[in-house]
Amino acid sequence: MTISFFLNGKESSIEVRPGARVSDVLRNDLGMLGTKIGCDAGDCGACTVLIDDEMACSCLIAIGQIEGCSITTVEGLAEKDEMSELQEKFLNGGAAQCGICTPGMLVAAHALLASKPNPNREEVEEWLSGVLCRCTGYSKIIDAVIDVSSTKTARVEAPPIGKSVGTALNRLDGNLKVTGTDKFGADVIPTDAVFVRVIRSPHHHAQFKFGDVEAFLAAHPGLLAVFDANDIPGDNCHGVIPEFADQPVFAEKKVRYRGEAVAAIVGEREAIHTLDLRGFPVVWKPLQYAIKASDSLKPGSPQLHEMRDRNVLTEGYVQSGDIEVGFAEAEYVVEGVFSTPFIEHGYIEPEAGYAIRQGHRLEIYGCTQAPMMDREAMAAIMGIDEHDVRIIPSACGGGFGSKLDLSFQPFVALAAWHLNRPAAIIYSRTESMQSTTKRHPADISLRLGCKKNGRVTAVDFSGVFNTGAYASWGPTVANRVPVHASGPYFTPHFRARSKAVMTNCAPAGAFRGFGVPQSMVALECMYDEIAEKAGIDRLDFRLTNALSNGQATVTGQVFEK
Repeated sequence: MTISFFLNGKESSIEVRPGARVSDVLRNDLGMLGTKIGCDAGDCGACTVLIDDEMACSCLIAIGQIEGCSITTVEGLAEKDEMSELQEKFLNGGAAQCGICTPGMLVAAHALLASKPNPNREEVEEWLSGVLCRCTGYSKIIDAVIDVSSTKTARVEAPPIGKSVGTALNRLDGNLKVTGTDKFGADVIPTDAVFVRVIRSPHHHAQFKFGDVEAFLAAHPGLLAVFDANDIPGDNCHGVIPEFADQPVFAEKKVRYRGEAVAAIVGEREAIHTLDLRGFPVVWKPLQYAIKASDSLKPGSPQLHEMRDRNVLTEGYVQSGDIEVGFAEAEYVVEGVFSTPFIEHGYIEPEAGYAIRQGHRLEIYGCTQAPMMDREAMAAIMGIDEHDVRIIPSACGGGFGSKLDLSFQPFVALAAWHLNRPAAIIYSRTESMQSTTKRHPADISLRLGCKKNGRVTAVDFSGVFNTGAYASWGPTVANRVPVHASGPYFTPHFRARSKAVMTNCAPAGAFRGFGVPQSMVALECMYDEIAEKAGIDRLDFRLTNALSNGQATVTGQVFEK
């Protein structure tokens, strides 16, 4: 049916399914790419627009509900083709970092200032609470909103080059972020692209086999192909550390974690969008599994990889001094056991991008933190020379380590290569959380000793890190943890042992610190306990033991003045 409304002050009319999401229509049919998609569930607020001057998550509104309404997106905030004062404050105050939440944040702030020109900090915090940000910590966003007065202020010009000492500089891409014109993975997809849906395991560990795939394709007009491990031209294996590479693009006969890919369906956009994956012909035979590292280490636990004895990926070890002497010298000793869980990175932008074949070359566009690593891995997977692979990163709407690993790239590459058409994918929030890396869960035991004067004499650390079904950055975590487990403190007698263990979980990978945050949870808690036991202020205890110039770390590094 035809829906008529006002979009950013101009009359608009479009023929569309009345049940389509407003967010999809704005982006896919009307080109309003400033309206971002983070969750499609009304949780993140990235798709916030104004409907008759009221805030709404456009992913929750059917287009048929806005007949005759007035819609304002971030593109409508500019005044006479110049940024609004609010946008300038965001730009000059550093309130936009990755930028994926910025359009929704600006629209929400615009609505607040329209109803209350001089809000206080608590009012701004409450009003913006429905729009999530994972980069800024919110302070600069809130500051920018408060800085906007009810009267217009003079435009703030960037300082001239060479005369900016002591003056904050705007981001080179800041204008794009605050105007909503920065292009993220889902914003660069060609209109003629076919789309990809991945078939993923519903089981932690299972054998599987396919049924009549050709009949499935024939029964679904608009679908073009199904690809699996047999369609990979090169190596069905990748990993960020080549000597530990063990993760297939598509599992072969057996899956090792819930969410692992076994096949990819390619079709026209609408056919893929409306496809019910429950009808795909695949039969599963569940197997014994272990999702805790402690269970995976037990005798009789399923062996995930033949080359990984006892499911141990790798181990780390650092020792300095004599741990027994250190505890003999201690007058106070504390010990504890700690555990930390998987932690989702929670970036607002799900994985998205597309690939295109250019003769014998392959171009992949989309969100990534590691284009050169992607290039190397994709060349091996596709069986072509690295010089024939080009990775073009879009803006990255948060990553924090997880977008260092391959995710969508092989799926779109295979489809584009075999069909010779641009092929695209946009992960759902569920798919992103199921299949991408997390922070390593840890089980840590720690023993700490000190003298009466508060001087630490010994630390004995042992940590087991759940690295999931595939290696990813597990070797880096296992090797970094013992190096950093003493913290920023002088520790004369030290021993640290770590172990990365394979389980039937999604792979654990890089997440701001490579195992060090988990270790510091244990160490800092023990510092609190032993300070209390020794009757010393917790801060004074830390200052007493803080590394000074000329003192060696547990690995022998000496900091000089």
